[in-house]
Amino acid sequence: MSLNFKRRLVGLQEKMTDLGLDLVVYGSCQNFQYLTGLLIDWRRGTDLMSGANNVFVPREGEPILTLAEAFSDHASETWIRDIRVLERGADYGELLRKVLSNLDLRGRKVGLGDHVWGSTVVEIGKAMGDVEFHSAEDLMDHLRMIKDPGEVERLRRVAELTDRVMEEVLPRIEEGVTQRDLELEVEFQGRLLGASDVSFPPTVGFVKSGSEVAETPFTYPKEKGLVPGTSIAFDIGFVMDGYCSDFGRSFYFGPASTEVKKGYEALHQGVLETVDRMYDGSMRVCDLYPTLERVLDRLGYGDYLRARLKTRTLGHQIGVEVHEPPWLSPAYEEPLRANMVMALEPKVWHAGEYYLRVEDIVLVGKRKSEFLTNFDRELFQL
Repeated sequence: MSLNFKRRLVGLQEKMTDLGLDLVVYGSCQNFQYLTGLLIDWRRGTDLMSGANNVFVPREGEPILTLAEAFSDHASETWIRDIRVLERGADYGELLRKVLSNLDLRGRKVGLGDHVWGSTVVEIGKAMGDVEFHSAEDLMDHLRMIKDPGEVERLRRVAELTDRVMEEVLPRIEEGVTQRDLELEVEFQGRLLGASDVSFPPTVGFVKSGSEVAETPFTYPKEKGLVPGTSIAFDIGFVMDGYCSDFGRSFYFGPASTEVKKGYEALHQGVLETVDRMYDGSMRVCDLYPTLERVLDRLGYGDYLRARLKTRTLGHQIGVEVHEPPWLSPAYEEPLRANMVMALEPKVWHAGEYYLRVEDIVLVGKRKSEFLTNFDRELFQL
């Protein structure tokens, strides 16, 4: 299913008009991918990138894309028609001056994304003279918040892959395995199943029941093997087709007490009841945490929820980045809207006894919301 790039360009240019910006420039980054559709790998080190990979968007008219020669094979993968390739050894400043001249800008107010290279900013300043720079990092946040059908389909696929990874990793959980062993296995299985990357380094956290109380749950040594009587919390995510997943489940190795089993059931019940109340306009984003908190309080685990989520932030939006605004925090008072896609991630922590987390990707619908991640909710004791 195709992506709606026209909506993105028009939405950005409308925002530029509101702010009086004459030009916006994005280097290779999340906004560059969102606007151009190019999956140039911006998630890794800058030494693998080029300062010549930029998209120039005027307030009116079509954008111009510049690419370093080493990335020119991507030219056929974008909807943008005007593409200028910087040949190896050529002067980017000269190419940039031609681009700016062709755009025929009326003013000198330029918005910059955070990933534009300093050398590019210098060349823009030289070419335009008395230029006025502004941040353009968040100008498309309102567009990225509402996913189009093509984005939903990509998020659905990466969520399904993440469920499969959890299924493949599960048999590796045995006595003596370390947290690091399982983290490496998560990444290996993700790539084996088709992920291009992890969306963040995978985390597997052990907490031994009866351990010393500490200020953080994560005191179990990384290289120490798993022993019975230990809770295991997974926080994993992948990138596929340029879109991210973020997911969590917990397990208990060995016989689990009634308290810990009921705690995990309470987490899932909180998520299920909260999502059941979520649809277009049904509540504000800031109402999500209190909705889930009431369920945990009713089931006797509210204090353990608050012990870990002291900021009362329940999760975040997700898309081309794993963490996208708005965060599901008390500060965001706007209503839920259809085609928001968010990661709900409640946790309960009984210090010295267990740490449990659940995380699911949820698509907000007009009348009902849908889980995109669907891994077994009942599987717990191993």
